[in-house]
Amino acid sequence: MMLLAELRQQVFNYARQMATDGLAHGSQGNISALDRATGLVAITPSAADYATMTPEDIVVVDQEGAIVEGRWKPTIETPLHTLFYRRRGDVGAVMHCHAPYASGFAAALRPIPLVLAEAAACIGHEVPVTPFMPSGTAAFAELMLDTIGAGSAAVMGQHGIVACGTDLRRAFATTIAVEDTARAYMFARQLGVDPAPLPSEVCADLHSWWLNKYQRTAAKE
Repeated sequence: MMLLAELRQQVFNYARQMATDGLAHGSQGNISALDRATGLVAITPSAADYATMTPEDIVVVDQEGAIVEGRWKPTIETPLHTLFYRRRGDVGAVMHCHAPYASGFAAALRPIPLVLAEAAACIGHEVPVTPFMPSGTAAFAELMLDTIGAGSAAVMGQHGIVACGTDLRRAFATTIAVEDTARAYMFARQLGVDPAPLPSEVCADLHSWWLNKYQRTAAKE
């Protein structure tokens, strides 16, 4: 029986969705999720095309990156994913992608301002940016973790973005929010407007609401 079968299926589903939504192409990007009961991590394999990947291709590693089960090597960004799980007890999922509009900010080495309320709710504050550094190393993982701090997203200088969350659903929602606010900012600039970011206190209030109250609830009888 496949280890962490349900979690591997979920990681596979979100990897496919990432490609479907145009956030990654071919084998770009990577996704992982933590199984809190065992402390093991389900993570996408290296150089696997999303169009042909299967749930069985998802690799299980421990929090040091050692393979526990799987027929492929995990993504080269495994040090980034596992560092988050070791250092951030609130993180249950990590996503990295090359979303096109957010990648424009990565190319320009600029942070992404929060100009949409939806994005502010998911992210909470401006998305910071790192200088360029070759990825796939422990040093790069430390840089990204330091840049994100207690937040949920950062721009990888001249590379892409990384987002994290308590689970796959929230990490993916944050990824979408980063791309949405980057796209809206660029569209506004094309209209000749330099959009003003939402005030920090508004972003903080929206983010608190999203974390604590935004959930599906049953209608009252």
